[in-house]
Formats: sequence, structure tokens, C-alpha cells
Amino acid sequence: MREFRAPVKVILFLSSYVPLFFIMALKFGKVHPLLITGYKIPFVDVPYIDFRIYLSYLSIGLLVLCILFTALLYRMVTVHSGRSTTQKPVDKYQKRSELLSMYLLVYVFVFAGLNFTTLLDLSIFLVFFGILGVLQINSEILHVNPMLGLRGYQVYEVTSDEQVLLVISKSSLEEKMILPEIEEADNPRKKIEVVSLGRNTYFAP
Repeated sequence: MREFRAPVKVILFLSSYVPLFFIMALKFGKVHPLLITGYKIPFVDVPYIDFRIYLSYLSIGLLVLCILFTALLYRMVTVHSGRSTTQKPVDKYQKRSELLSMYLLVYVFVFAGLNFTTLLDLSIFLVFFGILGVLQINSEILHVNPMLGLRGYQVYEVTSDEQVLLVISKSSLEEKMILPEIEEADNPRKKIEVVSLGRNTYFAP
């Protein structure tokens, strides 16, 4: 069975917080030194609203990280989609895509309210984010990734041999079911080919 290595799990974790990094980039737009100061967007003229762009070197760096983590995530999914898999019997399954929408309902708004230009708030963020990363990677909560959701990936809860697995699949899981070649009385179950993300989390290419 091919299992995702530690660096891949780190990419899965960091890429799940790309929306947070984007929010931070916007908040850091006016932090000196500035690259773009008050650039007025052409053809945008709304009364009482001043559309001007402020970009600092720090915000540009965060935007580059957003692009980098997103590209690495989709590249990782593409590469692992073509690798060898293992088969898991399926007793029953249900869609759990709602997990993709709950991961940052608290964290994004908490972090967005912090003033990252102060040492105290920045330290709070770094400590909390570091602890969150360790807990999320160790507990294998790597499937909760909105960037995968944007690409149409679904999360399924699969029962296999009395074990509950989380399976990430881009298309319907039903379409990927493999029928047994010989209908045996003791094992007539369908199976699915997966790549291991961890002990109980899998990716269905």
C-alpha cells in the first residue's frame, strides 16, 4: 500500500489554509515597505467608495505562498492519481462533504480579527497555528481542505470490515466501485481502489 509521506501531509495541511493566507495578505497590504501605494483601479467609479490598491512586499510574499501551496496541492493529487493503489471492500458509504465547509468557520474569523502588525498578536497566531498543524496532521484531519472542494472533490465515509474510513473522491464513489470477478457467497462485496493518506484516510484516484 502506498502511503502519503510526511511532506505531502504538510502540503495538505498548509494548502487547506490558503483562504486564511489570502485574508492575511489583504490585511498586510499597507504594512511598510510598500510596493504599490494607493493605485486607483481604472473604470471603477462608485460614489462614496474609493477603490485603491495597496500592496506591501509582505502581502506579495503571502500571495505567492497561496499560489505555491495551491499548485503543489493539485500537482500532488495529479501525481498520486497515477500511482499504484490498494483495494478496500465496501460494506456501506455516505457522503460527508459538509466536512469541507466547517474547518475554518471559527479559525478564519479569529485570525482575521488579529492585528498581525503587533508582536503579541503575531505570536498568538504562530503558536496557535503551530499547535493546530501538529494536531491536524497527527489526527489525520487532512481531508478537510476547501481547495480540494473547489476542484469538485467529495468526502465519503466508508465502512470496510467494521472499520470507518474517510475517502476523498473527485467523482461519485459509486462510479469507482469494482464488482467482484466471481460472486462468492462469503464475499460478494464491491471494492474500491484507494491510495492511503494515513491510517483511516484515503484518496480514490
